[in-house]
Amino acid sequence: LRRPAKTPQTSPCLRTQVVFCGGVRSLGAIGQTAKMTTGPQRFKASSRATMRRMFSMEADRRTQGQIGAKLSPGVAVIFMLNSLTGLSLLTLPYGFSQAGLLLGAVLLFVCMGMAFVTATFMCEALTIANALTYEEAECQVIKNNPELLEELTREYRSNAAERPKAENADASKPSLAEGLLGKIKSVSSDALQDFCDEVRDTNPESEFKIRERVELGQMGEMVLHGKGSHWVATAIYLMVVSFTYGTACALAVTVSTSMAHTYCSAVSFIGDTSECDADKAYKYCVIVSFCITLPLCFANLQKTKNFTIVIMVFRFIAIATMIAVGGYKAVGRLQEEGSVTVLSQVPTWEPENFMAVFGNAVFLFGIHHYLPSMISPLEPQRLAPRVIITAFLSCYLVILVVCVTASIAWGGEAHSQCSVDLGGHFCKVQPLYNLNFAPLPWLGGSLAIFITAYPSMAIASIPIAAITTRNTMARWLGIVLPGPDNPFTPTNVFMTLAVLMPPSIIALITKDVQAVIQYVGGYAGLTVAIICPLVLLVRLRHLLKLDTPKEKERHTDRPLKSPFGNRCGYAFVVLFYLVALSLVTKKLFFTLPVAAR
Repeated sequence: LRRPAKTPQTSPCLRTQVVFCGGVRSLGAIGQTAKMTTGPQRFKASSRATMRRMFSMEADRRTQGQIGAKLSPGVAVIFMLNSLTGLSLLTLPYGFSQAGLLLGAVLLFVCMGMAFVTATFMCEALTIANALTYEEAECQVIKNNPELLEELTREYRSNAAERPKAENADASKPSLAEGLLGKIKSVSSDALQDFCDEVRDTNPESEFKIRERVELGQMGEMVLHGKGSHWVATAIYLMVVSFTYGTACALAVTVSTSMAHTYCSAVSFIGDTSECDADKAYKYCVIVSFCITLPLCFANLQKTKNFTIVIMVFRFIAIATMIAVGGYKAVGRLQEEGSVTVLSQVPTWEPENFMAVFGNAVFLFGIHHYLPSMISPLEPQRLAPRVIITAFLSCYLVILVVCVTASIAWGGEAHSQCSVDLGGHFCKVQPLYNLNFAPLPWLGGSLAIFITAYPSMAIASIPIAAITTRNTMARWLGIVLPGPDNPFTPTNVFMTLAVLMPPSIIALITKDVQAVIQYVGGYAGLTVAIICPLVLLVRLRHLLKLDTPKEKERHTDRPLKSPFGNRCGYAFVVLFYLVALSLVTKKLFFTLPVAAR
């Protein structure tokens, strides 16, 4: 129903304002909810606290993906940093050494900015997906209370006489409530729709509250149905599965490579003079990794919080150590050779090698399929955009420091690969940066073994990536998987092997983790991070008619509403996606490879 326009009161701009096609918005107001002025109250029940409590209880009862323990903003930033500073922190120094420090910094910043824009799309889409559940709960409560429905119908008829004829003529259009209530008379469903709109106006914090985790593929199922839309949902599932497959492949290569180099370093550490065959050790490590991760895919990994915290602590220690050692080496080289000589050897802008950074950058910030799990436990939820941008900027600065120190510290080395012997020769920046520290003799070589080995702990992430891929594929194909109490069913075993074997086979074929990341990040990662959130937001807004002029005026300050969710924002995101896709395709398939530095 169309109703007289309401004039919302926007919150005062407390911080720097941003003009982004469609009006001036405050960065400080992102994710916050201001008080709104609504029209005259039409239904007495809309202001009853008991009624709102009943709606919330029914909505909570309908939730499926339970959120679990709440997270404070600080803890949420740390856990998000843990996800961001994984594989990409080891692969980006090599990318910077190929594309140049300045071009690498620019590309990384641009990808971070676009990822943040579409992350706000995901946050809003998550609130609207939960609002759908809330409105279904409203309809169910009212349907189970005939007296309340009669009261709403009576008040609706009383108010109808006061509406302009043009507005009443619009009441014949089908509504969401009419579909939910089925056989209820049209006037009752119109009354219910009007009532739901009033509840949405007066209580947006409750309606758009995140009560359950709705994963990216599940959102596609919710809104992409019917003619012409099913293939879009299928494409979203395909991209998510491809991206998680690629993540598992990159993890398998990284873990096996680190395990093999750790073994060779340990052999040298104990004083064994026999030469270590790194290639043979790598293949054995791929097989060992598969044998370790296969049984873990059938275990209940829901209670691994303590183990995750241990890995996170070791990861942050390793990152700090790499920065300290790289900085020490960089300063020593600057003092020995002179800053002018050293900096002249560091590449700054090599556009023909942009994919060395771009694929890694998309892989780094493309965590949108994990955002529902990261944002849902946050308390207060309105701070989600601040948590995301804080984690993104912190990660950007850390990686920038790592890449700058790596380019300066190892830029003058002549060897293409480092020695596995303690005290041996160093080398140029490696595709996996931790391998640059293998010859480090500090602390009797224990520091070198720690830095070389720590990526091997990512073996705990392979089952998580495999389980995510398996569950997504099963939901896509309509296969019902068993619970954790009975995991060894033929279907579950087959699906697990179908997910886990391809990454292991690819790891046996190639050790080039950069190639895996460039193809996966350049296509599946780019689509999951840029296009999927946009499509879901547009369709979810359409489902609740939130993009109509009247709704835009009434719900300017919905919780977690994206400030970039307008036509210019959509056009800019699509343009970026098309340009990036064209450049990636040209580079990967129509450009002769450039010799690595």
